[in-house]
Amino acid sequence: MTLSSDLKKYLISQGATEVGFANLKNIENVPEEMPNGISIIVTLSKKGVRAINTNDKKAYFNTYNETNEKLDDLALKGEKFLKSKGFKAYGLSRDRVKVDEKDKLTSIPHKTVATSAGLGWIGKCALLVTNDYGSAIRLTTILTNAPLDFGKPMTSSLCGMCLKCKDSCPANAVSGMLWRKGLNRNDFFDYKACAKTVVNMSKYNFDSSEIKICGKCIYVCPHTQRFLNE
Repeated sequence: MTLSSDLKKYLISQGATEVGFANLKNIENVPEEMPNGISIIVTLSKKGVRAINTNDKKAYFNTYNETNEKLDDLALKGEKFLKSKGFKAYGLSRDRVKVDEKDKLTSIPHKTVATSAGLGWIGKCALLVTNDYGSAIRLTTILTNAPLDFGKPMTSSLCGMCLKCKDSCPANAVSGMLWRKGLNRNDFFDYKACAKTVVNMSKYNFDSSEIKICGKCIYVCPHTQRFLNE
């Protein structure tokens, strides 16, 4: 077995749903000493995703947080696994990720690593979409210098004419434009409108502006719906 298959098998045994490998050499902010990326996907629970379309918003919120915690654990376990093999590795758990507070953009987006690994494409709602799970997923990343079997990058959207997320967005943040590699998020998605609406929704649903969560675009995605109905 190769290092890639060993690592993938290990991470899946620890709770990952999908694992992909990417050459990040030409991606901005990726350190020269660790030019390769490992993208880890964990699906949100079906119960939690279905709760998006009900009055039980806390079920989705709890699922969201539990999945993020699992991803942090996987990033650090993967880092430890690679270091034990003599390679450099750095898991991008939430406490290690720097976020630009103005636009809520990270220096090395997990979605960029995932598309570079061929795990999915960016939907019209600016979330990663996968064939098998839609957007009912969360992501994390490990950077490394380990030699990996890279996937074929996704460079354009497979959303086609679908406008489910645009039609369901309470913020009117989705323009309907198809993503392609190199297109900036703000060119096709209004993050500020999304963020403002989510805060208002959270005040209503949770009596708190600290909880920022919506999920409507996740729920209505046809790929998500197929996953929920399997």
